[in-house]
Amino acid sequence: MNDVAHHKRLLRAEAKIRRAGLAEDPKVSANLLAKNFCSCLDTFGAGIFSAYWPTKDEIDVRPLMSQLTRLGREVLLPAVVEFDGALIFQVWSEDVMLEEGPLGTMQPVVGQIEMTPNILLMPLLAFDADGGRLGYGGGYYDRTLAALRKDGHITAVGVAYAGQEIAHVPMTIDDEYLDWIATENGIRKLSAR
Repeated sequence: MNDVAHHKRLLRAEAKIRRAGLAEDPKVSANLLAKNFCSCLDTFGAGIFSAYWPTKDEIDVRPLMSQLTRLGREVLLPAVVEFDGALIFQVWSEDVMLEEGPLGTMQPVVGQIEMTPNILLMPLLAFDADGGRLGYGGGYYDRTLAALRKDGHITAVGVAYAGQEIAHVPMTIDDEYLDWIATENGIRKLSAR
């Protein structure tokens, strides 16, 4: 195992513990995230959003997803279809049936309409001010973001608790940087490279 991979493995363990301690009142944080994000919605234009169905102690984006759809925005959820591939994105609404994906995440049942997002809201374990994102290690969002950036304009927004920020996320050539971070305290542009 190389030094960066080893460092990331250690950081993931620390970040999971830190994040678990940040979820004191998850419902309040989720509602603040939705309120703060939607107050800055014009920043992102009229694009199509992809969110995610939260797992464990990730900040809950479901109130934000509901608010976006009430505001007339298209919201998608990612789905894993190939173990080493990029994610696909399917239309979400509050009445769409979900099923467990191969990695324990929830995704729309097979057969939902597929679309390509312009704004990708991504979960994470840690982030830094330069746009570094520490994910779970599967590379799904990195592969997906690289493919979306190659095909056109995409805005990458990390979604987290403000306390998940660290000084530095070690990055490799295969890691994709975030453009923005959205937390319960607001949104801000990152120094993405």
